[in-house]
Amino acid sequence: MPKTAHVSTFRIDHLDRTGIPVVQANLLVENYPATTGYGYGFSAIEAEVGALGELCEEVHVGRWVAKAPRVTGSYAELSRTRAVVDPLTLGLAAGSDYTADTPLTWVEGQRWPSGETILVPREWVAAYPYQLGDEKPRLITPITNGLGAGFDLEHAIAHGIMEALQRDGNVINYRALDQGVAVDLDAVQDAPVQGLLDHLRSLGINVMVKLAADDFGMANLYVVGDDRGRPTAPIQVTACGEAVHPDRNRTLRKALLEFCGSRARKAATHGPIPMLREALPLDYVERQMAVAMLDEEEPRALDAMVEWMEQDADGLRSRLANSVFAARRHRKLSELPTVPAEAVASSKDRLALLTERLAAEGLEVLYVDCSPLGAAVRAVKVIVPGLEIETMSYHRVGWRGVRRLRARQDPLILDAPREGAKRVLLRPEDEARAGGPAWFDGALADRLVGRLYPMYRETGTFSAQMVLAQRRGEAVPA
Repeated sequence: MPKTAHVSTFRIDHLDRTGIPVVQANLLVENYPATTGYGYGFSAIEAEVGALGELCEEVHVGRWVAKAPRVTGSYAELSRTRAVVDPLTLGLAAGSDYTADTPLTWVEGQRWPSGETILVPREWVAAYPYQLGDEKPRLITPITNGLGAGFDLEHAIAHGIMEALQRDGNVINYRALDQGVAVDLDAVQDAPVQGLLDHLRSLGINVMVKLAADDFGMANLYVVGDDRGRPTAPIQVTACGEAVHPDRNRTLRKALLEFCGSRARKAATHGPIPMLREALPLDYVERQMAVAMLDEEEPRALDAMVEWMEQDADGLRSRLANSVFAARRHRKLSELPTVPAEAVASSKDRLALLTERLAAEGLEVLYVDCSPLGAAVRAVKVIVPGLEIETMSYHRVGWRGVRRLRARQDPLILDAPREGAKRVLLRPEDEARAGGPAWFDGALADRLVGRLYPMYRETGTFSAQMVLAQRRGEAVPA
């Protein structure tokens, strides 16, 4: 770590009115935007541990990717002599120009639980494009999906798996494609959770718990809330908490707390700059604006987020009325799958159950251990070939996505080419179990997402507000 780097933490829950502690942890490096982690919980220490854990994930993975030995070659070439994950199983963008002869940069990962070494594409390990250094991503935009941290390896891997399962469950069932499945909370067993639900509603926050999926015998939940009170920043209306866990009570607890954390995080990241100058450490705010890298923002995300910043709460609320705030069907919490809490109380037991559930569907767990030598906290990037991610944002889709969209006769999947649709790249055996060749209508996906794109890809800290201020002729650091 550079000598000029240091870690800071501070509370941000005063930017909201839920009363749930939310902590932001930052790695500050001279002349560079802070790397941040966020944590939340019923206690301040739980929030701080969560924030530092998230920070460890991003920092350790980034440093590992920068230093790890690399292998360059194509899948066709390398798979003759080594174990190599097939990129066709990793959810490529429809219409990608990838072939088995495409040269890629690879790093070593491992299979769980065998520990067998396997090559994985380097861009799947990085959490952000900048972590690749001078190398440009070849097939995907690197994302944080699959990051995990814990005090032992099993904890970290289980954490990463649940992150991947969470994203897989909501990839085509949430946001613009929200299926409107509301969960009736008839069996809340955790008294603090019930107390928080009651408290939020007393504040004018109409909390809704919704079901994204119950694949692999686990409830995949997300929590949203139409804030009819006085949000600190309008964007808090769009807050969401997501979770999946074998124990449905743990899922509900995590999703609800993350919803509260999301409200504070969105205000601290995208709130009006004058408000943040008063509410956050001033040296942090000025420093972040001075080193913001606006030219590295994804143009579509930046434009969409700036447009969001121009909306009031009513404007943002109206965009969500027919999607995340809609309830068209209902499921009882007591009817959702679960396992006894004691069966997954230890990280070892939790990981064993997760691995078994995935294996039953023909899926294996790969991981890259990015933990520093001798570190007390383990950090990993988990990759589960076959799980889905970023379908509506980057048009990435695999065989399970094709099969699920076909099962509900969704027009996003076509059986023959059409203008605006591109071929889904799959292995022959995966194409067969998905129901045959498929084309993804990316043009339709973009129309469906429309002005909801910031729910898929957010911009960096202060970026959208800085652009908006510049357009208004206000003075902000260049």
